Amino acid sequence: MAIRLGWWALCVWLVAGCDRCGSCGSNTQADDARAALALPDVFKGYETHLDLVKHAHLADVYHHGLFVDFGTPARDKYTVGQWRTGWVDDSRSGDATFSRVGETGRVFFPWHAVEDLTLRFRMYGVGTQAMTVFLNNTQVGVVHLNEGAQFHDYDLHVPSTAVKSGENYLLVRFGGSQRVDGKDISAAVQSLRVMSKGAPTTTAYRAPTFGTMVQTVAMDGVQRMSVANRAPTVVSYYLQVPTEGRLGFGVAVEGDSQVPVNIRIQAEGEPSHELFSGNAEARWTDRLLSLDRWEGKVVRLDLVAEGTSKGRVAWSALQLLTPEAKPVERATPKNLVVVLVDTLRADKLKAFDGSSRVKTPVINALAEKGVVFENAQSAENWTKPSVASVLTGLYPVTHGAKTDSAKLPESALVLSEHLRSQGFRTGSFIANGYVSNKFGFDQGWNHYTNYIRESKSTEAENVFREAGEWIEANRDKKFFAYVHTIDPHVPYDPPAEFLSMYDRRTDYDGQVSARKTPDLLSDAKRNPPRVTFTGSDVRRLKGLHDGEISYHDVYLGKFIQKLKALGVWEDTLFVFTSDHGEEFDDHGSWGHGHSVYQELLHVPLMFYGKGVPVRRVPNTVGTVDITSTVTELMGLLPMPGNEGRSLVPFMDGHPTPYPTVAFSDFLDDRRVIRAGRWKLVLRGINGTLFDLASDPGEQNPLDRNRVPIGMRYCRIMQGQFLGADNLTQWLHGTSQQSGASLERENAEMDETTKEQLRAIGYGN
Repeated sequence: MAIRLGWWALCVWLVAGCDRCGSCGSNTQADDARAALALPDVFKGYETHLDLVKHAHLADVYHHGLFVDFGTPARDKYTVGQWRTGWVDDSRSGDATFSRVGETGRVFFPWHAVEDLTLRFRMYGVGTQAMTVFLNNTQVGVVHLNEGAQFHDYDLHVPSTAVKSGENYLLVRFGGSQRVDGKDISAAVQSLRVMSKGAPTTTAYRAPTFGTMVQTVAMDGVQRMSVANRAPTVVSYYLQVPTEGRLGFGVAVEGDSQVPVNIRIQAEGEPSHELFSGNAEARWTDRLLSLDRWEGKVVRLDLVAEGTSKGRVAWSALQLLTPEAKPVERATPKNLVVVLVDTLRADKLKAFDGSSRVKTPVINALAEKGVVFENAQSAENWTKPSVASVLTGLYPVTHGAKTDSAKLPESALVLSEHLRSQGFRTGSFIANGYVSNKFGFDQGWNHYTNYIRESKSTEAENVFREAGEWIEANRDKKFFAYVHTIDPHVPYDPPAEFLSMYDRRTDYDGQVSARKTPDLLSDAKRNPPRVTFTGSDVRRLKGLHDGEISYHDVYLGKFIQKLKALGVWEDTLFVFTSDHGEEFDDHGSWGHGHSVYQELLHVPLMFYGKGVPVRRVPNTVGTVDITSTVTELMGLLPMPGNEGRSLVPFMDGHPTPYPTVAFSDFLDDRRVIRAGRWKLVLRGINGTLFDLASDPGEQNPLDRNRVPIGMRYCRIMQGQFLGADNLTQWLHGTSQQSGASLERENAEMDETTKEQLRAIGYGN
């Protein structure tokens, strides 16, 4: 059973310990865990969606206040990983784990009431003896630190006027720093406890550190790995409930006493609901609880142990479960064709927005006969980094092809290289100058063509014709063709018959002409703009762009007919997607490459062909997942180090065994997470939250404290991702090896290259 494998993986994880701090369990505990593989009988018929014991670092832990354990994986969800919050690294000294911080450190923590607080810092100064503390941009005090590298507790009382119900922003500033190990360090912080008035003021009680919380607990002769703390404790997980989700657990308390326990669940804007109530005893009480009422929703799950206890209250076999997946037998296609349409936003297609006026009968037919991922997210808002992620399965922060001059490193494994090594003939037909040999995209191809670099026609008619001819020449072999068209990109210049489908005016005399659209959009998005469009101009721009999409659809259809005539269509996996969208004054600008709104990040993603069912999938996914998906569908070896996840479980109508979230970047300036209905955008330290269910156009940023559950879920997931050393295992908090480390490479931007890029609108 998959769930037993999950527990064995947990045991291996505990044996190896935590790379960041080494405090995730002793070898003795791990040896005990190996004998603790039996799971409750009530779990029969279900498998693990998320092992909450293994992922205890995702939980907020309240024991006489909220406890933030630095130097461990439990820290990332409070500090945005280490992205622009001042935290330098994690370390340990003896049994103490801690994080080192520079002259400024930032922490984001949840609190559920406006009240007086006490902040207890356990720390010591390195390059300073003074720390100024701000809460929600209000200075609340100065802490004077003792001399010497010894941890001490420092309490700071905070008035309720500085406290928010919801997310609180804590800023600490230091008076100086010292160079240590080549880094500027101001202090070492072991923990932060946030306490309400009346909480214990002594340090006699045991802190619920991450290294002691996940333990093997024996009850009535049965050993299980558990999340174990002394009462009173609340352990809060933020989760998205999968289809047919169940919560499975066992609960017990050490000693002879009984401790009242309960489990509460709450979705955003809804009242809290009690899932379970009872007494923990000196034996395992096992339950399986339905979560159908909250299917698809992001919720807070509170595991509550009330009163006090001398022994630990242990939550074991703590699992978010789904029905056991039935094996799916599927035919495996021989060939692969990926068509990526440059600058095609998802809502231009009826398959993604039923109100769209754009006529694309060929794409519509594909959508009706294959799998449509309704909420696919591009990894970036412009071509080079987003295509690099499509072809490598690596996030932009890993492959590094993020800037104008950056190259895709030779050390990056491209899908073409991977398939060529497995006997495929590989051919590329690329109409964007950034996806060229100049920038490292010529890796692994038997046939490589870049129409911009070779001064060839980039029209869909020409690109699809040449791709079809190459396939004809290789039809007796297994092949991979990557076809990257560019028609919806500027210049918007469809044949007249396609423009007339959307703008029939013959008397239009405005400033928009097809061949001038690159310069016009470039000038319109300047600040201040050099060009301002009238309503009539906008009508012409949209008509030109929509005409390009319909023109492209015609030749896509001819290409598919060619594959059918060659007899290869029925044995081919066909993937249809885009690299990014295009803005038409949705948020005050034009074109792409400047923002991270959905008109640029939400892209079409469809799979059609042998072994692919007919299904619409509403879950959030990323285009970085394409490589993992196609290798599984084709029965091939996966790409080593791939950071994307296979979407095949979704195709089979079963949740994937990881959170359905997607991440996007914009250079090093912005970081985005889309999680269910929520989307959080970070620019610097500022976070902007949107509810895409009620506000798909992102016109109304939310007050983050009015949606604390959605906000906290995004913070936790994004913090884990941005703090991960290995993005193949970003959720785990620990890994036994570092992720891909690719040496950054840059291309020389000669005048010929610049001119070729200017011709398709990259004037800046």
